[in-house]
Amino acid sequence: MKASHQSSGVRVLGRQPGGVPVMATQRLQARRAGWLVVQQGRAWITRDGDPDDHVLAEGDGVWVPAGTGLVVEPWQPGRLARLDWQLPLGADQRGARRRAGVAERAWLGLAGALRTAAGRLLAAARSAEAMASRAQGSIKAGDSMASCGAAQ
Repeated sequence: MKASHQSSGVRVLGRQPGGVPVMATQRLQARRAGWLVVQQGRAWITRDGDPDDHVLAEGDGVWVPAGTGLVVEPWQPGRLARLDWQLPLGADQRGARRRAGVAERAWLGLAGALRTAAGRLLAAARSAEAMASRAQGSIKAGDSMASCGAAQ
């Protein structure tokens, strides 16, 4: 296959994932690492520096390191092979991850503040309970209102 590859131009696979329709031999260049996956038909793929050619069916894919050139063509001449350029998981979501990280830190900060407040409230409740217990213990049985006939 390598000798038969003819290409009129180079299509650059960039930062965004997306579809790559292939009706004839094409030269591709990967700016970033990613997966080239067959969505429809079959494709014949050769990566620069790879001694093997790859014939892929629907659902099959090949890893493409950043900076790698490829030659792709439909397995059957004149038939469409639709490929999909997929970035590694999460690579196109760095901004979303950063925003999620900010929100997560905010929630963690709020949770920490609430834990601190809960600890202080618990300490205040225990202190009040101890004071009530001491006050109750200092009332003698004869000093209570119930024992002097006030409850009659």
